[in-house]
Amino acid sequence: MPNLYPSWIEIPAADLERALRFDRAVFALSDTPLFDEPPARIALLQPSEKGLRALGVSLVQSPDHPPGPSGPVVNFHLGAHVALDAALEQAPLHGGQTLGAPVDAGDGQQYCLVRDSEGNTIALSSYEPATV
Repeated sequence: MPNLYPSWIEIPAADLERALRFDRAVFALSDTPLFDEPPARIALLQPSEKGLRALGVSLVQSPDHPPGPSGPVVNFHLGAHVALDAALEQAPLHGGQTLGAPVDAGDGQQYCLVRDSEGNTIALSSYEPATV
């Protein structure tokens, strides 16, 4: 059985503060850290617990994440970095497209946006504990 599970949902926002006010009110959230990761600004709504396979959720204001009817981007965690590399090799061979190089998100995490064979945008991620 493959080690595939949705690990993150990225909800696009045109105005991060407005979207955060909405989500804080609707979901009764109080602890929502903000991160500036140019060109993106991110509000963490729920952290991911990879050991428990519990997905994380964030609001993302970025030119790469336009809001609209096509909805959030689901991030599929693939395991180690070698699995992400293999998936990124396979995507264009099967009608998909990588949308840029993998991003090092820090703390052992990498991710990349991919357009699937149907035109949907998904994210693929990998994690390896940082070595000291």
